[in-house]
This record gives sequence, structure tokens and C-alpha cells, in this order.
Amino acid sequence: MHSRTFALLGALTLSLLAACSGGSSGGKAQPTSPPPPPKRCPLTGQVATADQDVDRAALAMKIDNIDLGRPQAGLDRADVVVEQTVEGGLTRLFAVFQCNKAESVGPVRSARTTDAALLRLLDGAIFGFSGAARRAITPVAQTSNAVLLSYDDNPTLYHRDNSRPAPHNVFTSTETLVKAGTDKDDSLDAPPPLFTYGALPTGAQPAQGLSIRWSPDTSAAWTWSGSRWVRTQNGTPDVLTDHHRVSATNVVAMRITTKDTGIRDAVGNPSPDDVVVGSGKVVVFRDGKAVTGTWNRPDLGSPMVLKDAQGRTIALAQGSTWVELLPPAATLRVR
Repeated sequence: MHSRTFALLGALTLSLLAACSGGSSGGKAQPTSPPPPPKRCPLTGQVATADQDVDRAALAMKIDNIDLGRPQAGLDRADVVVEQTVEGGLTRLFAVFQCNKAESVGPVRSARTTDAALLRLLDGAIFGFSGAARRAITPVAQTSNAVLLSYDDNPTLYHRDNSRPAPHNVFTSTETLVKAGTDKDDSLDAPPPLFTYGALPTGAQPAQGLSIRWSPDTSAAWTWSGSRWVRTQNGTPDVLTDHHRVSATNVVAMRITTKDTGIRDAVGNPSPDDVVVGSGKVVVFRDGKAVTGTWNRPDLGSPMVLKDAQGRTIALAQGSTWVELLPPAATLRVR
């Protein structure tokens, strides 16, 4: 009986002591820390899904863009695509994959001098391509800070589709090149954001589409579908091997200059260098509207900055972006 009484008194004493000391919170709930912000894909601004790795190195690839190379594969999975000029008034694509993967990408084509400056925007990346003139690949190797994975030096990373004519038939997958690139350099990490993402800028003007012509043989158009910009090339819908129409959340049309590289193709056409360092005019298309301004990049190690006429940063919508590089001879018409 005595032991039971002492036990009850002991329990009561402990309860009183806890109450006097306030316990853990004096009866009030402890404040909780806010949850961490969601991880976002650096090249789209979108919240990453469970199967996306925001810390993964970027993979850039050179993709054929002439009629013999169409339909292409994998472009609908790219975070960013840059359309650049090559010899003969034609264009070629510099497609960047970071959060997304593609089981088939191609046709993979050769590198150009401009790729060095584009790769520097990614602050170290993996670069897949199929061949290059020695004078074209030298600046890429020297200044891009990228792991170079050419078809010529790494044929097992690629395969040919024999139903297509060579050289428009080299394909690979993003996972194949990402693994090979990180095996060569395990210090590679995620690229910095290329753009700012946010609300529609003040002063944006309605725009239902745009048309671009680089030469008599090369043109493209983008039309606002109500949710995305859909692409037409050389007068026909731009449709991929998976039957998806090429589309983008944003289209960025940049006025640039070009330099003569001294490189010529087999029939003597000069291979231009698209200059993406310096400044020029820009038109950003998003949400069915257009914002006019300027682009600026002081040097190779600096990011690209887009500003409107009032000097405010032009924000893009979260999602994929196509960048159209427009040399002096190219025409741009906004509808």
C-alpha cells in the first residue's frame, strides 16, 4: 500500500514540475519551418517531376535541319533549341537536354564554331555531334569547357538508320551520351538558368505568329495555338518521327551579326560564325504576345541578358524555348 502511494505521489510531482517548467511549449504548438521550395529545372523554370534530375549536366547535340534530315527525333524533349545558320543559307539545330530524356535523337550532324560560345552558356556540358572541320572544332575544344563526344571518335555511342540516306542517318539517345560524358568527367553539374521566368511583362503586344526567312530555300514560321507556339518549316508542318508537331512555350528571335570563318563547304559556300557575344535587338514571344527589347552578353564568360525598352528583364514563361538566331540578311515578320 505504501509503495503504491509513493508511486502515485512521484508521478504527480513529475507532472507538476513539467507544468511549472512550461513543458516543451507551455501547451502551445511549436512553430514549424516552412517546407523547402520545390526544385526547378534550370533550363525551363518548371517544377521537376519525380524522375527528373535538376542537378544533371546539360547535354547539347547538333541536329540536322534540312529537308533530307526530316523528320527529326527527340526535339520535343529538348529544354532549349537554338537554330543557327550554316553554309548555303541553311540552318542547323543546337538542342539542349537537361531535365528531360529522349530514347532517340537525331539525325546528329557536325559541329560549327558558334557551338563554342553556346556551350559556354551552359557552364560545362556534354556535346554530341557527328564530325566537324578541323578549323571549326578547334575553338570548341579549346574554349567550350565541354566534354566532346563525336560520332567519329565514339562510334559505339551512335547508330545509323539505314532507311535514311547518309549522312542524315546518325542517331543516339540522351541517356547514352549523358552516361558517357559523366564517365569522362564526373565533376560536371547542372547548368545555370539561361533565362528569367515570371509573369508576362508589361507592354507585351498581341502576336498570333511570326515568320522567318534566312534564304530563298530556308524559312520557318511559328503560330500561337492558344497554349503553345507550333512550328512550320519550309511551308509544311514541322512533325517529328513520333508524329508530334514541333512546338515551344517561348520563341526568342535574336538579331545577330556573323563572321567569316574562312571555312568553305564542298561546293565553296562559306560557313558563317553566328556571333552570340555582344548585343542586338530581340523579340520574345510568349503567351500569344511579343515583347521587343535587346539582348546583351559582354563576353564569353557572361550570361545572356534580355531587357525590354525600359531596361527591365524580359521574363519568359516556364517551359521549353526555341532561340532563333537571325543574321543581317534574315527577315522577321510578326503577325
